[in-house]
Amino acid sequence: MGNKDLRLALIMLGAPGSGKGTQGEFLEKFTGFKRYVMSDIIKKELRPGNALYDRVFKQGILLGDSEIFDLFRRYFGSEQQVIIDGIPRTLDQAYWLYGYLIKHKYDIELVYLHVDEKKLVKRVTSRFYCPKCHTLYNTLSKKSQKEGFCDHDGEKLIQREDDTEKVFKERLKTFDEVRKVILDVYKGDVIEVDGDQDIEKVSQDIMKKIILR
Repeated sequence: MGNKDLRLALIMLGAPGSGKGTQGEFLEKFTGFKRYVMSDIIKKELRPGNALYDRVFKQGILLGDSEIFDLFRRYFGSEQQVIIDGIPRTLDQAYWLYGYLIKHKYDIELVYLHVDEKKLVKRVTSRFYCPKCHTLYNTLSKKSQKEGFCDHDGEKLIQREDDTEKVFKERLKTFDEVRKVILDVYKGDVIEVDGDQDIEKVSQDIMKKIILR
């Protein structure tokens, strides 16, 4: 990890709610690697009034793979050591990103956070937040003093639509459909980590496995 000449790309992969964003932030802070989050890149392009904004928000049309590739190329600075999150999400994206990174002389390590999906559903569907002050609560690990109401302003807690069991299971199903093929594309370059552990332990395991490779 101390070799500044090593061109290394770490790709974060995990089910929704697995903690890959949190771990990506940790890696960025601890290693100093440049981090690219595809959702952040897309948000930079979504300015009210432009064509992309109208398509995504008014028409509900998702970006196609070719548009994702164009945005990634435009923002990617080709630094020596990078962290990539939010791509790939499809088989075509997996092949494209692999080829793109190899062309730019990167060693590749895909960090896959493996989680028990039953535990994950329970964890995510237990999340609620205050619509007024946006304080987060969890009925398993961070309960409010009065069940269902915010400790700070007494507002009734609500749940994100993505965190309801029905919606979240659909998101997991979508992820499962592409997970195996993505892992197959990066076979030989995969670091698998137990994502069910405490956040700090997951971070330690990722660092150990990256250093040892």
